[in-house]
Amino acid sequence: MSTPTAESRARPGCRARLQRGVTVIDALLAFLVLAAGVLSMGKLQLHLQAHADLSRQRSEAMRIAQEDIESLRSFASLQTDATAPSVTTYERIETVTAAVDRLNGASLNTVFHLTRQIDDSSTSRLKSATVSVAWSARDGRMQQTVLNSAIAGESPTLSGALTVAPSLLASGSGYARPPGIPVNAKQLGDGRSVLKPGTAGTIAYVFDPLSAQVTHRCTEVASDRTTAQLDTRDLTRCSELRGLWLSGTVRYSNASPPNPQAADDIPLDVAVSVTLTGAADAASPVCSTEALKTVQYRTADGIRREAVPHSAMPASLGIAEWTELGERYVAYQCVVPLRGSAGRWSGRSQLVPLGWSIGTTAADHQVCRYTTDLDRSGAIERNEEHPAAYSDVDRTLQQQNFLVIRGDQSCPGSTATRIDPADVPDASAYSTARHQP
Repeated sequence: MSTPTAESRARPGCRARLQRGVTVIDALLAFLVLAAGVLSMGKLQLHLQAHADLSRQRSEAMRIAQEDIESLRSFASLQTDATAPSVTTYERIETVTAAVDRLNGASLNTVFHLTRQIDDSSTSRLKSATVSVAWSARDGRMQQTVLNSAIAGESPTLSGALTVAPSLLASGSGYARPPGIPVNAKQLGDGRSVLKPGTAGTIAYVFDPLSAQVTHRCTEVASDRTTAQLDTRDLTRCSELRGLWLSGTVRYSNASPPNPQAADDIPLDVAVSVTLTGAADAASPVCSTEALKTVQYRTADGIRREAVPHSAMPASLGIAEWTELGERYVAYQCVVPLRGSAGRWSGRSQLVPLGWSIGTTAADHQVCRYTTDLDRSGAIERNEEHPAAYSDVDRTLQQQNFLVIRGDQSCPGSTATRIDPADVPDASAYSTARHQP
């Protein structure tokens, strides 16, 4: 048994105090370790929350961009109609900047900045859209999502027609009217539509809202009023006329070999005639033609693209300048009168040269017709496919287009020469067949 020293006997609480000091130090060290762990866990939690928040914001930004692009594709018509200003049209697709803080009615945890850039400088009827959505993340850094797409300027009624049987197309509906009514016809507000062929013409035609047939021919229409400006007050001298509409374009390519995709050479003077067969009691068809060019100009509402007479100047639209896009062609429209209860016609449409000749030499020209094998039967036999001769036509025919080439060349896509897919990506869309001579 040890004997206490004099010093220990003099300081009896020393051992206890030393023991208590060691215990406090251990507790402080443990507290520091625990605090470091808690701080690390808190920092990790904030890090995970920031990443989850960023992931959610990226998904929301993608949905905003996708919905904006889909809204561009939902246009109901190609051109703006003054009688339906609220209807979304292809013509109104333009550059937009907007702030978005709600999605499908739900509030978002940040404000997204949407910027839509539209490029319609292409000579084809196509608008390139770039939609970017930017926002500030939780850490203050700017984030961005970008989507690119292309919007085709095709009539929205065509997409609906893909799901409808051919026999039902005449009674189908697009933009609150049958697809047989030309898209550039103006609605009069009473169901009927009106169209004035030729910019400076004085004749307009009225279309039935159900059958899409021409019902009246109106004369003495002011020559300085366009189709978009017409209303019922302009249709004072009208006579009944039951007929079907036939229209298309005539394009020109002097290249060797001819290029059906870029047939934009200066148009030649031409007329169009329709010769009927098996309809001796029908009146003669009436056709009109007009040489046009496509121009682009800027207005307060954005950039507009429009077809104007080939000889027109910017002053004709009340503007200082425009940009010619290089697209030149002749537009033609025909009304084939109908008689009797059948309501059909058969015959052949042809070009009538004015000041030039049709033949097979280099000094002549020959006429090809654009064709499309819609039913993939291997033959051009349906009226909509633009055959050599029409048979029992009972509806409007549009896009019945022609191509005029040099007389010593072969029609592109015919049996004599095939289109090279390397030169024309969608060669099947530009196949032609010899029509005249």
